[in-house]
Amino acid sequence: MSDSSQGPGWWQASDGKWYPPEQAPGYQAPAPGDGVPAGAGAPAGGTDIGTTLTYAWNKFVQNIGEWLILWAILIGVAILFAILSIALSVGGATSFSFRFNFTGIIIGVVSGVVQGIILVIVSKGAAQATAGQKIDIGECFKLTSNNLIAGAIFGLAYGILASLCPIFGVAAFLFLGFVPILSALDDKGVDAVSESISLSTGRANEAMVFWLLAWFITGIFCFLGAPIAFLGGTYLVKRYRGEPVAA
Repeated sequence: MSDSSQGPGWWQASDGKWYPPEQAPGYQAPAPGDGVPAGAGAPAGGTDIGTTLTYAWNKFVQNIGEWLILWAILIGVAILFAILSIALSVGGATSFSFRFNFTGIIIGVVSGVVQGIILVIVSKGAAQATAGQKIDIGECFKLTSNNLIAGAIFGLAYGILASLCPIFGVAAFLFLGFVPILSALDDKGVDAVSESISLSTGRANEAMVFWLLAWFITGIFCFLGAPIAFLGGTYLVKRYRGEPVAA
């Protein structure tokens, strides 16, 4: 037990204290060959995408009430910025097309940053769920400066790319999808970027296929798929590190 995380796999209980991985509810020791020491990269055998999504769906259903609340917040933010975007676009359209496009990009960037931070909040819930804990929405909103930085970086990349062309936004997921998760798990800030890229490119056939599906799932269901996507991403990170996940 500690007042702060002592490394990968440590989890925070409702008493505010941090505990080692083996004391997590529902702890399961990694099967032989299923993982590697923390920080060593992806396991040799890999993780089946179907298994990952099934696990994510089950964890989503187990805490569906809390996930729906977080989803409602995300949708509320998206609607707010959509209304703002329409209002400003109408004003800009009567002037110069450059102003119209520039305004759209600025709104897209700001909206992306806010959504990136919300995805860190979602990832905190995913970290709790994969550790076998009941999702505490209040704890999810206790963001550190690193959480804000990581969320802003992901959101900035997504906002800029998606504002240029919606399909470009997938690139942010392919390479930076693990950023909100790494920040939620380890309180990482800027350093989450390099680790996310390493995880994604180190096992591109698996990680990038997953994030491609995650981007689709997140968008097609009006962001209701975001918890499923980031539950699956958290599951992958822990498997790649050889850390336990709760059943």
